[in-house]
Amino acid sequence: MTEAKDIVILTATYNDWDAFLPFLESLDESLSQASLNARVVVVDDGSSFPANNPVPISQGFSAIHQVTAITLARNMGNQRAIAIGLGYIAKEMDCDYLVIMDSDMEDLPEYVPQLVERASETNNKIIFAERTSRANGITFKLFYGLYKSLYRMLTGMPISIGNFSAIPGRLVKRIAAISEIWSHFPAGIMRAKVPYETLPSSRGSRLHGESKMNLVSLVIHGISGLSVHADVVGVRLLLGILGLSAIILTSITVIVLQKLFTDIHMLGWTSQIVLVLGSILFQMLIAAMLIVFLVLAQKNQRTIIPAIDYDAFIFTIEQLYPATSGTPAP
Repeated sequence: MTEAKDIVILTATYNDWDAFLPFLESLDESLSQASLNARVVVVDDGSSFPANNPVPISQGFSAIHQVTAITLARNMGNQRAIAIGLGYIAKEMDCDYLVIMDSDMEDLPEYVPQLVERASETNNKIIFAERTSRANGITFKLFYGLYKSLYRMLTGMPISIGNFSAIPGRLVKRIAAISEIWSHFPAGIMRAKVPYETLPSSRGSRLHGESKMNLVSLVIHGISGLSVHADVVGVRLLLGILGLSAIILTSITVIVLQKLFTDIHMLGWTSQIVLVLGSILFQMLIAAMLIVFLVLAQKNQRTIIPAIDYDAFIFTIEQLYPATSGTPAP
């Protein structure tokens, strides 16, 4: 493997500290086997209890040299927690490679050396771990398949990647300046047209508890990904609505002309059909106008840039390993 002098692992957690120490142990083992060293930055996404209490890191590690906890002032959600961590690292830390992953063992540490190795070979691309197999049930797989199809249809881009990735150090500040990662990290990367590749991987199983993601959270996460491409989605929806409107208008015209100028037998409730189609046409045109206004209004909103705004959301920064006293956020 190409030597990587300095790796930073960025992860986020919310009330899931029972899995964090086993995650560190597994990560340390994988890094040690590949002769890699790393520092870990964990973003505490406004957990109900502090990190230093449930996670006493007293044992030594072979490959992990430092563990830093960034506690947010409130719960922000996984994507924003990652974006804040990225902003902090871009401003405060230098590294050769930055690896972003979950700490619940669904992102398997054994893939970290492979991601870093591939990132070192390209040096100008983000390497994403693409899930080729999942431990989820049939229902989840069905809805996820529908989401991927909808995403491709509305954006013109495929989506089969999550946060798990390796970023060359030279790209970290560039990534932290992408405002769209505030909503959805992989969609933001695609939107900004940052070069990336994928590496096949399997999804692991959670060590403790159940995922904080319920159906509502998953839907919100999916919509957040689509919102990154709001203008593209808006235009595609607009064109689709206009196309359907043209079909409806043509159908109304054909029905009226046949009723007035031909001897073709028409149903007695032709007027009701025309009225219903006309109502649908009117509503679709109103929807098209709303889509245009929403897309234009979004362009006038102030965007959050993680590299600039990250510190406004940080409550404390504390070094968990080697143990030291907490320090307030800058």
